[in-house]
Amino acid sequence: MMTFQTQCCQEPAQQSGAGIVLDTDCRQRLRCWEVKHFFKCPIAGMCLTQTEQKQLLKKTGLFDKDDSPYDMHEKMVAAMERENRLSRRIDALLNQKLGRNREAQELYRPDVDPFQTHFKAALESGQAAEALWIVATDPTLPVERHREIFGEIHMAMHWTVEARLKLTRRLELKTREAAQLQQQRKKDAEVRRALQKTMEETRREHKALQRRLASVEAENQNLRETLSGENHYQRAMILEQDNQRLKAEHGDVQRRLANAMEKLSVQTVRNRRLADQVARQHERERYFREESRAVIGEMAAMNRCDASCPSFDLCRKRVLIVGGITRMESLYRELIEGCGGLFDYHDGYVKKGAKSLESSFKRADMVLCPVNCNSHAACTIVKNLSKKHNKQVHMLANSSLSAVSQVIRGEDAGEGTLN
Repeated sequence: MMTFQTQCCQEPAQQSGAGIVLDTDCRQRLRCWEVKHFFKCPIAGMCLTQTEQKQLLKKTGLFDKDDSPYDMHEKMVAAMERENRLSRRIDALLNQKLGRNREAQELYRPDVDPFQTHFKAALESGQAAEALWIVATDPTLPVERHREIFGEIHMAMHWTVEARLKLTRRLELKTREAAQLQQQRKKDAEVRRALQKTMEETRREHKALQRRLASVEAENQNLRETLSGENHYQRAMILEQDNQRLKAEHGDVQRRLANAMEKLSVQTVRNRRLADQVARQHERERYFREESRAVIGEMAAMNRCDASCPSFDLCRKRVLIVGGITRMESLYRELIEGCGGLFDYHDGYVKKGAKSLESSFKRADMVLCPVNCNSHAACTIVKNLSKKHNKQVHMLANSSLSAVSQVIRGEDAGEGTLN
């Protein structure tokens, strides 16, 4: 854990060539290379966007096209250790961007009470960058205030991990619900197509009967006009009976058509309701995915660390996951890379041989194998490779993100670990 150094500006400072503005008793603010060491990593991660970091590095000729976000962060923190061309540009940008709010500066004065409540509110509202810069560059602020601010930032990193895991679990649940709704929608669509086909056949039959009825009625009318006398009475009665029969058939067809139309109407309403549910589910799934990725991104930015950070030993380690849920590969990747590791994945299928698995195994610094989503053959091969290459393997009881997170954060108690 980072330690605090009780370094406060207590004596008058001399004006330097770097252009620091002086007071009669003390400088108005500290420059970025003069702030306490434990504030420099949070300042680079929270107060500067990746675009701003890239532009600063380009202007000073320190940017490499292969630089990752972590590489840029590392260069920014290293530059702030002393006064140089890059640190002076960083200081000027941050002071222009965050240091001109007089109201905020008055809010974070040492005599303002409650001081920590204001910073918590700023952290929860996403406005912590300005507060952090004002506090870190204030030479009159006592060390107790620095401890309070650093404590809030440090604990926010842990809260972010917990929030991200909760969002991931909710996203997984909503994904399953969306799949079930989609399957039900497909079934309803099949029923609807069948009803539409039946309705079309009924309509064609109805039209044919209408044409036949019109023809018979015309014929009957002609016969009535031509018939005169009792000799044709019996024939007219027969035709009348045929006419009544055809009318009855026509009424039956109309009733069947009405029933089919009623069923189609009910099915249409149901389909519309299901379509609305699916649309809302997709929207919720998109929201949770974006929120999850935003939390992962914030965690990745706040987890950029140096040797004094407790997760420094995990940085840049290659983590291999064998098996697990294939559709969660992207979430595994975001979790591990968000904690500073390198991600590698093998689906656990070994029917064509274990060469590709062994190749990935040899490159890995840490191997995780969920037993509930792997075949017996894959688990056996992983255990044999562990003995062959003398590498530690974590056999996980399940493939959830929380199980993977516990191992990479070092919270695994050792159960199911092979050497």
